[in-house]
Formats: sequence, C-alpha cells, structure tokens
Amino acid sequence: EEIEAAKRREELAAMGPVRKFFHNASHNFKKVKEPMETVILEKTIIKLGGLLALGFGEAGAEIIGANMRGGASAGVNAMVPGSKVDAIIGFCNIRSFGDATEVLKEKVMVFVNQIGEIVHGCVDDYHGAPNKNIGDCFLLVWRISGVDPERQTKLADMAIMSFVRIVAEINKSRVLAVYRDHPGLLQRIRNYRVQMGFGLHCGWAIEGAIGSEFKIDASYLSPNVNIASSLERAATGIYRVSVLVSDVVVGLCGVDLASQLRLVDRVVLPGSKRPLELFVLDLDTSALEVDEPMRAIPWNTKKRYEARQILEADKRRMWTREQPLFRAFESMPDVRAMRRRFTNEFFQVFIMGYRNYAEGEWLVARALLEKSTRALGLQDGPSTALLCFMEAQGFQAPHDWQGVHELSSDSHH
Repeated sequence: EEIEAAKRREELAAMGPVRKFFHNASHNFKKVKEPMETVILEKTIIKLGGLLALGFGEAGAEIIGANMRGGASAGVNAMVPGSKVDAIIGFCNIRSFGDATEVLKEKVMVFVNQIGEIVHGCVDDYHGAPNKNIGDCFLLVWRISGVDPERQTKLADMAIMSFVRIVAEINKSRVLAVYRDHPGLLQRIRNYRVQMGFGLHCGWAIEGAIGSEFKIDASYLSPNVNIASSLERAATGIYRVSVLVSDVVVGLCGVDLASQLRLVDRVVLPGSKRPLELFVLDLDTSALEVDEPMRAIPWNTKKRYEARQILEADKRRMWTREQPLFRAFESMPDVRAMRRRFTNEFFQVFIMGYRNYAEGEWLVARALLEKSTRALGLQDGPSTALLCFMEAQGFQAPHDWQGVHELSSDSHH
C-alpha cells in the first residue's frame, strides 16, 4: 500500500498544475483508517485528476485551474481567455493512412494507438507535450516562454532528437513490423511499412480552449501551427523526406546539431510573412533492423513505480548533463546506422548544386544535382524536387529570381 501511495503521489506531482490541485485536495482529508469512504473518495479524486490531465494536457491546465479556483460555484466556465506563448511546434503524420483505414477497419484504432504510444513516449522523454491527435496526425509542443536562451537551445535540440527517436523506434518496433506482412496492405502498397512525416517550426501561438459549452479542446491557434502542418503535409511529400525543420528552429539549435541538417530550399509557405529556409535531417530508415524479441517481464505496481522513477531521473539528467545533447545524438547506434549512407562527397556535390540553383545558374545546378541524385545508390528526394522545379521553368531562372519561390506541389512534379 505504501508503494502504491508513493506511486500515486509521484505521478500526480509530475503532471504540473492540473494534477497538483487534486494531489493537494486529496491530502486535505484526515488520514484515518476508518471509514473506508475517505479512501475511496481520495482515489476517486486522483482518478478524476488523471483523466482531466490526459484529456486536456498541458494546454488545458489554465482552464482547469481557473474553474477549480472558483470554488463558490458548481458551474463550469470553459470559455477562459487564451494566453500567448512562444513554442517549438511539431506536426507529424502517418503516411498512407487512408489505405490503412480501409484495410484495417475497426482495428485501425489499435494501429493508431500503437504508433501514438511511441510518438507520445519519445516526445515526453525529451520534455515535450503531446497536445492533439487528429486521426493520422499528432500536434506536439515544446514551450519556450520564460525560458533562458541556453534552455531554449536544449529544447530545440530535444525536439529534433525526439523526432529521430520516433523514426528509429517506429522502424524497429516488432509490434508495428507485423503490418509489413499484412496481405491487405501489401495488395495496395508494395513493400509496405509504417512511415511518418515530421514538420518542425517555432513561433508564437495562442494557448487555450476551442469549442463551446457543449465540447471544448485545449489546443494552440496560430499561423505558426499552420506552417508546421504545411511543412509536414506538403513539403515532406515534395522533397520525399521524413523530417523537415524551418530555419527558425535551426537558429535555436546548438551549432553542432544544426550542422547535421541540410539546407534544401528557400520557400514561401501559406501563413508565413517571410521566406523560410527548409532543412532536412537525412535518415535512411532501411538501414534499421526490427528489434529482437525480449524476455517477457511480469509487471506489477512496484515494477511500474520503479520504471517510472528511472524515466523521470533520465529526464532530469538532460538538464544537468554537462556534455551537449549532440554528443548523445552522434553516439546513438540508430543515428549512425541511418546516416551511414550520406557521405561527405554527396553533401559537397549537393551544396554546390544548391548554391548554383539559388544564384540562378540553373544549367550548372542541373548537372550537379543530377550527380547528387545518383550518388546515394537511391534517389535523393531534395535533389529530385529541385530538378523538377527547374525543369518546369525550362531550366531558365526567372529574370527576377532571388532564390525564393512559393511552395507548390504542381511545380515539383
């Protein structure tokens, strides 16, 4: 019982202001052995706090707190004004989700939750907050308001590292590997495997409640959220990559980690007031093997509590770790495997091709990018996208070319 009580207290304290209220409320009861109604009521309040925290997330903390402070009334006021915050905003999407829905039917919920467990777990490990699930999409947030510049840099590094971890875990998961042999999926998509696209941007957003007195969602509204969505939904498909990062996030990152990102274009996205430089994190997921089966561990309350303590200790160490997060990034076996294919020679050829493209020397750029397209032993998506864009213009740069264009899927096919 003592372990169970300690586990409850630890979980409540870790969830911030939402569960903290219920943690305090439950301890206002007198600690007596009898009657049992007190214990039952305490457990009920804790469960309610847990459900509210799960349903509203970090963005809903203010809504819950404002209502709980108004203790004189039993009414609920969900229309709490929003607040402006600065945040790193991530958007990720399950590829070929329409096909998966039609094939898996009612089992698609299990499919999404299996992926969601990996996405949410990795984001939480790197101090992010899963916010909203929209079918095949996940909105993820790292708040940087009121955070000193050094911590903002760490959070930007963590956001990128969480995406790397998600890519690796999804491709190594034995649970998700089962879908590679699903007859219905293989009939529609040759060599099917679970794949996701990721967009990462940074800027202001309004955090608060969206909806009415009948139903509300706690989320974020901003053109910057739309830009993160566009990076994933449109741009990752055009450039045929998994992870795209805007220059705003790259500017926040540590120098070492930022050097691992490849500049692939400069575009105007819907909702953006200025051109954005797009950076890709090159990852070859075909280099990863599915995890070997692990020995089954019998879980109980004590083991879950101990595992949670270890995870929380690891999260705290990220803030105190003396070595930069980049050292952890480059030492990860999965990262080394996924980046082995991308050689210095390839990067040098692409960089020269991109510079000539940006400066309007498109015939020179064409020759170099055609070389970089073939240099990897497989087609390089960004090189192909730039070649398709130039081909649509007859490989003649417009007279007012400044190295920037509006992002359009039509011009890249």
